[in-house]
Amino acid sequence: MRVLELGCGQGDLLAALRPSRGVGIDLSERMLDRARARHGQLTFVHADVHEFLLREKFDFIILSDLVNDIWDVQRILELVAQHSLPSTRVVLNSYSRLWEFPRKLAEMLGLAKPQLSQNWLTKEDLKNLLYLAGFETIRGFSEIIWPLRTPGLDIFCNRYLAKLGLFSWMGITNFSGCAPAAETARGSRASGERDCSGAQRSG
Repeated sequence: MRVLELGCGQGDLLAALRPSRGVGIDLSERMLDRARARHGQLTFVHADVHEFLLREKFDFIILSDLVNDIWDVQRILELVAQHSLPSTRVVLNSYSRLWEFPRKLAEMLGLAKPQLSQNWLTKEDLKNLLYLAGFETIRGFSEIIWPLRTPGLDIFCNRYLAKLGLFSWMGITNFSGCAPAAETARGSRASGERDCSGAQRSG
């Protein structure tokens, strides 16, 4: 599969997916230098994820730990749509707004690394932004309800309790699997058929 990752960092996640063609985009040239040294079989592009334009489409597009850090989520989702096929799947995750205050408290106590100002989006916020960009959420789930390494407890909470509906709402990070909305996909196919038809008539 052809895979695009926005905010790829050192490229380890992209490489682990073993794509037939893998392209990573990041704003940090230093990170990309490391990525190229570690994963020479992949393509890495230095660009702002708010402005990239690759003129190709991908089977999967991944936004891992990115949504909370960017200043214009809608703009990026619109660019993602431009690089999507009707069959493309978009996978992204974002921190749950439920954890905004606990996260800040942990930073103040030195239990967590300081972060840039975050977009604390609810599941509904993200679902609506995806809808406006032409995507529908086909699967969503939460992960990690106990972020501290505590022998036995963290495994029990994160591997088992987080999968139960009664506890899943406590998850720190929300994952979404998305696809182009049915009307958008049909429109893309129809446009492609018209283009091919026109090209045949011209030929």
